Amino acid sequence: MNFVRDVAHSLERTLGISSADDLDLRRTDVAAVSHALGELGRLQSELSRSAPSVDASDVQKARFTATWTLAHSADARHNTRAIQMLESNGRGEAESVERRAERWRDDFGEAATDRDLHYLRAVAHYNGRDYEKARAAAFDALRCDPECRQAADVREAAEEALARDGLVAAGAIAAVGLAVIGAAAATSKR
Repeated sequence: MNFVRDVAHSLERTLGISSADDLDLRRTDVAAVSHALGELGRLQSELSRSAPSVDASDVQKARFTATWTLAHSADARHNTRAIQMLESNGRGEAESVERRAERWRDDFGEAATDRDLHYLRAVAHYNGRDYEKARAAAFDALRCDPECRQAADVREAAEEALARDGLVAAGAIAAVGLAVIGAAAATSKR
């Protein structure tokens, strides 16, 4: 499937078909990601030392900012890290929607709504080119807020990408089939 995605992305670049830029997804650079992660680490360290100038809400806000910058990065490793921050329960187990919402309240507090966090999952999956999971996460965001235009745009773009990947896969399979038939015909003439 990675081969098919690579072919699809080559065609996207060649033909100028939709990308994250077309969705008006803001992109963060490595410096922004480094700064956000550094700030999160600093605040977590100060909180663990019981520094009076830092409380849990500061860490929660920094965690949200770090997750946002990772999800909006063009680097697939950053997208993966954002997904891990949003989806990992620390034990590698699947968790219920209720348990995830509870964990998000612990991790992010009032810094973000469930809609925001589902939307960030959708963005991270979309930027990581996992369109099925992006679509599912966008649907989760739309369940929280049916009027969320950004989530609707990501869902629509993910559906278009899935359809495009399906067409490219069908074309690749047809090309391989024609090549096999051509080779068989050439061999049978000898």
